[in-house]
Amino acid sequence: MWILFAVLNPVSESFKNLFSKKAIGAGVDPLLVSWGNNILPIVFSFPVLFFIDLKFSWEYFFALSVTGFINIFAVVLYMQALSEGDVSEVIPMLSFTPLFLLITSPILVGEFPHFWGVVGIILIVTGSYLLNPRVAEGGYLDPLKALFKRKGTRYMLIVAVIWSVSSNYDKIAVMHSSVWQHIFFVNVFVFTGTTVIVSLKGRLKKEAIMCHRKKILLVSLFTVGTFVFHMTALIMTLVAYVVTLKRASGMISVFLGHYFLNEPNIRERLLGTVIMFAGIALILLT
Repeated sequence: MWILFAVLNPVSESFKNLFSKKAIGAGVDPLLVSWGNNILPIVFSFPVLFFIDLKFSWEYFFALSVTGFINIFAVVLYMQALSEGDVSEVIPMLSFTPLFLLITSPILVGEFPHFWGVVGIILIVTGSYLLNPRVAEGGYLDPLKALFKRKGTRYMLIVAVIWSVSSNYDKIAVMHSSVWQHIFFVNVFVFTGTTVIVSLKGRLKKEAIMCHRKKILLVSLFTVGTFVFHMTALIMTLVAYVVTLKRASGMISVFLGHYFLNEPNIRERLLGTVIMFAGIALILLT
């Protein structure tokens, strides 16, 4: 059953990315789009709290605090990375998160994939790397060279590292509460933090929110699906598998970007897509 949620996760993530790109392309502030991500997950999960048993413990509050603060920090660093470099340069660095999970998951939650699962993770990371348009334009080492030349790429690599930590604490939090409880409280936590940050930067303007509210809420709607599928899959299988399959959203985004946004280089990215598909197949079979 975990396969269903783990596969729907990148699908929802891909559509969220698609509508995020369309919103930003239409003039919506990227920081405002990130702030709006957490609105509908809070709205949809709040009524569910009246129909489930709420579980509070020291373990839950600790895990919630860790993943909450990490994700607030990640949002700030994520936006800083985007301001320092092109999207095509910095976003591919997130594909390294599953590799870091091979280190953090055994330590934090005592999980380590089987041999073929590790092979599948490596294939998906490799395929995701090859989807980077800079590979087609400048060569296989071009994205890595950017680490030494551009701050934005280095910042996003740090985001990949800290997300490999927060995903494990998400699992710990869900195991000590429930999927819907954690979705609500972690979104409230992050929404509060990002609201403070956006306000301090002077970006939280009522006129801009009202003008672009439909675009922001559409992105937030697919964020709901991402949270539900992600958190549900976490309690059913290994963290590394869930996050690795989530990174497979890049494969889906290639086709969505080509057919809906007219993005080029789809033929050059087919090799990465095939490699990612092979990695997904290995993980599912494992």
